[in-house]
Amino acid sequence: MATALAQGVARREVVVEAAAKQFAKHGYDATTMRNIAASTGILPGSLYYYFSSKEELFAAVHERAINHICTGVIRAINPEADPWTRLEQASRGYLDAMLNSSIYASLIVTEFPRRRSKKLRERLIADRQRFEQMFVEIIQELPLARGVDRSYWRLALLGMLAWTYVWYKPSGDPPGVVASKLISLLKDRTAA
Repeated sequence: MATALAQGVARREVVVEAAAKQFAKHGYDATTMRNIAASTGILPGSLYYYFSSKEELFAAVHERAINHICTGVIRAINPEADPWTRLEQASRGYLDAMLNSSIYASLIVTEFPRRRSKKLRERLIADRQRFEQMFVEIIQELPLARGVDRSYWRLALLGMLAWTYVWYKPSGDPPGVVASKLISLLKDRTAA
């Protein structure tokens, strides 16, 4: 029994990884369960044993992508550091995780919740909010000038960080330097 369960879990992981690659390469709309099945060697109908729909499978892939990025952020943060240092560490962890795993990054950056069913949209937004909450907590502690809207400040930073996926070149500055420079752009104009 334990062996069959382990095989089922392993096979489910194979499906999620194959789906991530297909969604990253072709996008959600152009990817079919048949494409995913073909890349795993599993019969198309057998995928439905693990996931009831393409939407459910995409939600699992998206959750894995967010978990991957959240893990990178958490690992990078020294909880004893001052807020500016923690923000820089979190940003560096985000860029390292995103830019070094382009499959996951493309899913987070290019697949927008508003284009999906209500059920899938709610799951994707919940994933994103879980990720953003790490930045909310740090930004709340920053010594920003009076009148700076912390929500917009956070959205500006996260937008700049996310957009690096589009323009980043590995031959340029490393992700940590990029993170530091982007934070400096906001810090220099809004610090108390």
